[in-house]
Amino acid sequence: MYANVFLHVQALQFILLCLVPLSAYATYKNRILSFVAVYGLAVWFLVFKGAEYWNSNSPPMDISAICYFLYALCAFLPVRPLKVAAAQIAGLCGIVYGLVMLSAPQIFSARDTNEMTFYLAIVNHALLFFGGLVMFGHVRFAKTDIIWHLAILGGIIAYIEICIAKGVAEGNAVFSKIVDGTIIQIAVPTFSMTWWYYVLYYVIVFGLLCLWIALTYAINRNAVSSKQKIGFFAV
Repeated sequence: MYANVFLHVQALQFILLCLVPLSAYATYKNRILSFVAVYGLAVWFLVFKGAEYWNSNSPPMDISAICYFLYALCAFLPVRPLKVAAAQIAGLCGIVYGLVMLSAPQIFSARDTNEMTFYLAIVNHALLFFGGLVMFGHVRFAKTDIIWHLAILGGIIAYIEICIAKGVAEGNAVFSKIVDGTIIQIAVPTFSMTWWYYVLYYVIVFGLLCLWIALTYAINRNAVSSKQKIGFFAV
């Protein structure tokens, strides 16, 4: 079904990956736009995703679904470390999805059998990426916030893996394949999975996670002046 649209999907994803940082930069330089963007996205995720899971009568069981609600709830909660963690994890989820979709959209085709769902997932993940970047500009980061980030991310991973082990959640979710290291084999079926691959793979994944965290702190430090950081979203 998707064979004829992969190029269009990759083109759309490339455009979104370019536009999102530019849009976020333009937005968080304007305090009113930032307010509308963060809380507008929070309401969108709560209403749209809340209705989706209410109708399906099942709880969210992959990192993207959890991030929608995590971002929405933490946007309203007056707890700064939670806002920082939610922004970092939402941004991470959005950029990872975008890069995987850009490089190998066929990985997602087995999950989304409806073309509209496929495109809507791209847009919603772009919104996660955008929302995370916008919040970076308005919540003051502290070094100890890294603990919150890793703890919440670890909790999400543990929750998903427990659901998969119990047969409640699908084991073919892309994030789960990233966690267990089989994402490369899905993209390249002929690839041989050896012990050294797993060692190298997890070193690279952890290194990229550290790079992402360092990048978020750099964005936060350079986004706005110290006086402006005490604004709508600072606690």
